[in-house]
Amino acid sequence: MIFMTYYIGDFAFDPLYLEHHGVKGQKWGVRRYQNKDGTLTTLGKEHYKSGKVFISGSSKTQDPESGYYRKSLPKQVSNEIDQMIKDRKTVLVGDAPGIDRQVQDYLKSKDYKKVVVYGPGSENVRYQADSKWKTKLVDDPNAEKGSPQWLAAKDVQMTKDATEGLAVILDKGAKATRKNVKRLIDSSKDVKVFQLQFENEANDNWTDGKQIVDQLLAELELQNGGKL
Repeated sequence: MIFMTYYIGDFAFDPLYLEHHGVKGQKWGVRRYQNKDGTLTTLGKEHYKSGKVFISGSSKTQDPESGYYRKSLPKQVSNEIDQMIKDRKTVLVGDAPGIDRQVQDYLKSKDYKKVVVYGPGSENVRYQADSKWKTKLVDDPNAEKGSPQWLAAKDVQMTKDATEGLAVILDKGAKATRKNVKRLIDSSKDVKVFQLQFENEANDNWTDGKQIVDQLLAELELQNGGKL
């Protein structure tokens, strides 16, 4: 038998020698975050509980008369949600028509439980795809019921509760969703932004959140001095 030593540059290695380095304190068959039955260990619960994603978007995606109507969530967005599920992150979502409901329906189809549905006011959320999900009502007693300020109260709270965000905006309009992007960025929280194109679904794609905020501020400056 002939033993040979191979060289890559000045580094020598033996192709018949295998070495494995594990995590310090690791034991064979013992997982750090998961038990054998798939449940989380104490460390696993601590590891996964922190991630909370605020998902927001336009109501026009469920309006058949709109150029932004989408029969279902864009594939890129559902893929992103699949990764959230894989990472066991908590999804914070609203109760409005459009993206809110489409996200809820998708999470329901995946039988995902780590979901909190937010609604405005002090009565009941307007839509809850799974009755087992947690809900959180946010009321602004100083705002007129149904007004933009009254509806925005839950978005402000969701921004505070979240560690990151995902926004589905329109190439024109959807000011409320763009304000959510701004709040998240102003709070130093990561936010991914997916933009829908009017009557051009094939060109829907990810976009730059900071650019969206700059556009929003330019519009607001023309209207009321840049105030949200």
